[in-house]
Amino acid sequence: MRRLSLLIQLCFVCATALVAQTSYYETAEGLTTVELKRALHDLIQPQRTLSYGSGADHTWQGFWQTDRMADNQVCDRYSNELRYFNPEDTTASITGIDIEHVWAKSWFGGSLTVTPARDLFNLLPSDYSANRSKSNNPIGVVTQKPAGFDNGSAKRGTSTVTYPGETVNVWEPADKWKGDFARIYFYMATCYWDIKDEGGNSLWGEESLRTLDGSEWPTLLPNVYNLMLQWARQDPVDSIEIKRNEAVFRIQGNRNPYVDLPALSEYIWGTMVDSVFHADAVIVVPVDTADIEPEPDIADFIEDFETGTKGAYAEKSVVCTAAEWNMADALLGTLDNDRKNGVRSVRMKGGGSVEMTEDYAYGCDSLSFYAGLYGTDKGMTLSAYYSTDGGSNWQPVVEALDVSTWQSYAYHLDVEGTIRLRFVCGGSNTKRVNLDDVRMTHYVTEEIAVLKGDVNEDGQVTIADVTALVNIVLGKSTDFNAAIADVNEDGQVTIADVTALVNTVLGK
Repeated sequence: MRRLSLLIQLCFVCATALVAQTSYYETAEGLTTVELKRALHDLIQPQRTLSYGSGADHTWQGFWQTDRMADNQVCDRYSNELRYFNPEDTTASITGIDIEHVWAKSWFGGSLTVTPARDLFNLLPSDYSANRSKSNNPIGVVTQKPAGFDNGSAKRGTSTVTYPGETVNVWEPADKWKGDFARIYFYMATCYWDIKDEGGNSLWGEESLRTLDGSEWPTLLPNVYNLMLQWARQDPVDSIEIKRNEAVFRIQGNRNPYVDLPALSEYIWGTMVDSVFHADAVIVVPVDTADIEPEPDIADFIEDFETGTKGAYAEKSVVCTAAEWNMADALLGTLDNDRKNGVRSVRMKGGGSVEMTEDYAYGCDSLSFYAGLYGTDKGMTLSAYYSTDGGSNWQPVVEALDVSTWQSYAYHLDVEGTIRLRFVCGGSNTKRVNLDDVRMTHYVTEEIAVLKGDVNEDGQVTIADVTALVNIVLGKSTDFNAAIADVNEDGQVTIADVTALVNTVLGK
């Protein structure tokens, strides 16, 4: 009886946690693009900000809560040098560390009393030298060789790619922090696009014109938001960001929605523009199928289609990064409307196909790929097949897959020996689907026991696994085994898996 009571309480807690994640954003429910951004703007205004500097109720006391790592280490996103907070004085500044504005304070007049200059979401502890080098330069991709400043974590130099047709001084964060900065940019563009002085005049100065267009939408210049979208996709939310978001919320009473629900940026600037936002629909964790580390002497199959050229739909074989592919009614697309994770991806018409012309020799434990609709096309599907006899016979992996959302799809194949893949586009010959980043992890010959639902991998399925799975679905944990967490085996980890796991724990 006590066990049943605990499980009932657990189910209630799970439901409450999922609702809590979305209830904060209920005013944004059912909106699109401009209206969605406007609702978020009204929602995320800070209720309180700390004064700038050190001392009680000042920035450094905030950093003690938001940017303190294990052993009191400072989380410095601008340098790899280790520095530490003083636990004897949690309000004190730290030698060699500045309070850095991600969006330079000079962009909005230079005052330290205006809200964006004190908002902890825009403030980070930064290495003194890196801060001075970054200055008020816009963000971008440094192409200067060597860079004007480069400490291994942040660099500053000229860029010939961020601002087309111009050579501009920019700064660039390390890859592991790029998504963090992108989501700060999205937050700032949402929260403060209309910031004004006491006379009702916009605070945004001339120096901000490299980043902002002054409008409610898109606010960020296209070259800026496209780069931020790219970085946000490449560097997803991690536990450090989640914990910081919670800490700032406790201090300021507001949240960064692009940390809570990373897909929001796609609804406002990216692949889901003009699509209706539903909070519960975007709490989906795409499955990363690299669940078992491969032996170092066997390379996984990773096809990103960045090598090779094919600009027409006529059937032809093309040598790409990992294999040669026969492409019929398909090409390698590089247009803005092509969904892709790099420079190019496969674009297929309805009825089109791409097929490996040679085998991958090491079998396939799991298969993953990105797929989605080209541009504004609708109503298309994608099917995936594999062959173990050189293409004579094909076994379905998934058929008529709905790819209306650009995301990663993953499947456990457990196929030993040689294997090749085939993808077929379903639907009208006038509409298209994009395919990118096809990955096969090699077949693992040794027997590995996988206990479905043992999310925390302690050898048993209990209440603790339900709690762990809820955290995954909420985006609060990104380090997990997809083969175990995908309880209902539908290729993704969602609230449906929580329900299935609760039923397992209940013995149903």
